[in-house]
Amino acid sequence: MKHTYKVDISGIVQGVGFRPFLYNLARKFGLKGQVVNRGNAGVRLNLQGDQEGLKAFLGSIEKYKPTIAYIEKLNVEEVESDKIYTDFTIGKSEEGRGISLTLPPDIAICENCIKDMRNQKLPKYFNYPFIACAVCGPRYTTVKSLPYDRERTSMSKFPFCKTAKPESCIKEYSNFNNRRFHAQTFACKICGPSYQLHYNSHEQMQVNSIEKLLEKSAKLIKEGQILAVKGIGGVHLVCLAEEDDVILKLRKRKGKRKNKPFAIMIPNLDMIQEYFEISDHERDILTSFRKPIILLERKKRESSLLSKLIAPGLNNVGFMLPYSGIHYLLFDYLKQQPLVYTSGNKSSVPMSIENNEIFKHLEHLADAFLLHDRPIHQRADDSVLRVHDDKIKLIRRSRGYVPEYIPLSFDVDIPGAIATGPELSVTGALLRRNRIFPTQHIGHVINLETHDFLQNALFHVKNLLQIKDNEIMYIACDAHPTFTTTKLAKDLASRFGIKYYPIQHHYAHILSLMAENKINIDERIIGICTDGVGYGLDGNIWGGEILSCSYHEFSREAHLKYQPMIGGDRCTKFPARMLASIILNTYPLKEAKSLFNQLNLSNDLEYNSKELIALISQYEKSTTSKEYQNIPLTSSTGRIFDTVSYLLNACNLKTYQGEPAMRLEGLASRGNPRKSELSIKVNKINGKYILDSSTLISDIIELVLEKNDIPKDIAAAFHIELGKTLANVALKIAKSKNINKIGLTGGVSYNKLFSQQVKDTILKEGYEFLEHNIIPPGDAGISIGQLIGGYFKHIH
Repeated sequence: MKHTYKVDISGIVQGVGFRPFLYNLARKFGLKGQVVNRGNAGVRLNLQGDQEGLKAFLGSIEKYKPTIAYIEKLNVEEVESDKIYTDFTIGKSEEGRGISLTLPPDIAICENCIKDMRNQKLPKYFNYPFIACAVCGPRYTTVKSLPYDRERTSMSKFPFCKTAKPESCIKEYSNFNNRRFHAQTFACKICGPSYQLHYNSHEQMQVNSIEKLLEKSAKLIKEGQILAVKGIGGVHLVCLAEEDDVILKLRKRKGKRKNKPFAIMIPNLDMIQEYFEISDHERDILTSFRKPIILLERKKRESSLLSKLIAPGLNNVGFMLPYSGIHYLLFDYLKQQPLVYTSGNKSSVPMSIENNEIFKHLEHLADAFLLHDRPIHQRADDSVLRVHDDKIKLIRRSRGYVPEYIPLSFDVDIPGAIATGPELSVTGALLRRNRIFPTQHIGHVINLETHDFLQNALFHVKNLLQIKDNEIMYIACDAHPTFTTTKLAKDLASRFGIKYYPIQHHYAHILSLMAENKINIDERIIGICTDGVGYGLDGNIWGGEILSCSYHEFSREAHLKYQPMIGGDRCTKFPARMLASIILNTYPLKEAKSLFNQLNLSNDLEYNSKELIALISQYEKSTTSKEYQNIPLTSSTGRIFDTVSYLLNACNLKTYQGEPAMRLEGLASRGNPRKSELSIKVNKINGKYILDSSTLISDIIELVLEKNDIPKDIAAAFHIELGKTLANVALKIAKSKNINKIGLTGGVSYNKLFSQQVKDTILKEGYEFLEHNIIPPGDAGISIGQLIGGYFKHIH
């Protein structure tokens, strides 16, 4: 009887060329046996051979495994077996069940496939945009279920050819010396998907080759047309990035896209290095298999490379490199021209992924359609991030990252749970033991389409993880009672007959930060959470918070002073209205009216002086002995950024989420903070520190009216003063409570100048600073914190 060993390997070991790798490695060391996919349980090998060969085999797995493979656990057990293996084979997949996902994200096309695509001696692949291999190509967006085999992907409708030259696809798939050995999503011109070009009328343009199709597509783009191009996880609107009139046309058609920045795809990084800062870390991420959009800082304010309308008022622009065959092929015909690649959807509605829906939704946006016939099972937007020193700040975590999980540093003894996220920039998430699996980017869940997309994405991950209905133990959601995601949580709780747990918004932010930084289960941290809006325990709108947190509970230790938002959400769209609210809350009425005149504030209200009169009247009627009635109160950091942005003439109307703050950061990036003096008064009231934003706004009003200080210098000083003050208050609290870890989270922490000041102030005092690197600091990371908060409520 020969020695037989059972080797179980879990991690990202399917869809990355891992079985072919193990096949060739086993043969190299003279081992016989079999390897099989076991669903989300990973892969299992049954091996026979001498111990020396087995030892060499096991030692080589981690050292030589495919780049994208990740080994979480490797277990070896000697077993008794009467079976004698005479060769090493890849066996039929099994439906094993584990606590993880073995599937990688969608992987950018590799260099070898690009070479094949440009090789005229390989006619089956020459200029073929769907080329792929065992280590590259679409993965998550194609997979219907596990184990990962072609019949369970959207490639199932394209069986391998048997006739293509010089080698058929079925032969490549079966040849262990071929890098497409057991690759599941590749195909060729003979057997695979294809592109077709359509007029806006849906009529197909008659072209008899891929070359003619690419030539015609490139010609349309060069002529200033907008092309809808279907890709891996959805559809992009593509056009020239240099021409103002083209960008204006795109903005006009997008409707609500008046100023929102567009992402740019470039053929290589050389063409922008004269105009934009690119660190080695940013270069590595841009060229990685993930190929995200990265916000790069400008070296020069303007360049002939891009239209000034690409990112108005901002100091950074989002760039990405080609990541699929069609991108490279279009650039081959367009040469060195940067292109706008923006999501092909109407505002607040998910991208369409079926061709008929793409025609329907984009008929007024696109001039022509370059669409393929490979089904997209799961839509996935491009991921977006920026880099602060060596830390990644994910803004949108989607293609290239999903379905990777977030590990928890403590044991979780329940099989499953669901979180539905907040309202804006939503991801959902699933808990599976001590792993959290966020969904792809969903968007703003404010309509039926995004509600259904969120629910579909959650149940797709549930299906891949093979979590049964009776294994879902609880649902977690935002504490805001009227969010669509809160209603979804209630509906799911009712469906499964379980409890749902509302988790306070800023506490969820900090819980995600704690999990990422592997805080122990019995530890506390001080968390600074700065963002635009979150429902507070007192019914007010929170957003400038310092909390003392454990995984079990939190206490509110400090916050920005409450300011009225006269007119509610209209203050977020019209920053002048927020400024008027703060002025009325800060000055006597007569002085407030005088300031309104000096600042010409009524000019920037939607209904000018009539609106200002109504606003003052509403304020007077609603205030009695400093008590506000029918006017929401907010401690939001975002609203203070909006107000300062307006005062310094950086932004007088919000046309997209975060615009005033982003424009203010752009202004501050050119300023000298030492040239302006600002202060924030801090008071302790009823045991809590209150940061008086009124004093800060008063200082800025005074500087603006005196006209001695330059707006960019005031903007820079504002960032520094606010960051420093928040950090110093957090340090004071940490010292009083004997806590040595202080963290920063929330959407405002994307602001590099502000977050750097917080970080520097805390580190200077010898405290440990916690920040994000793998979980989005903004609302896209909320669902992770919701699951953690829900878990500790559930077990107690």
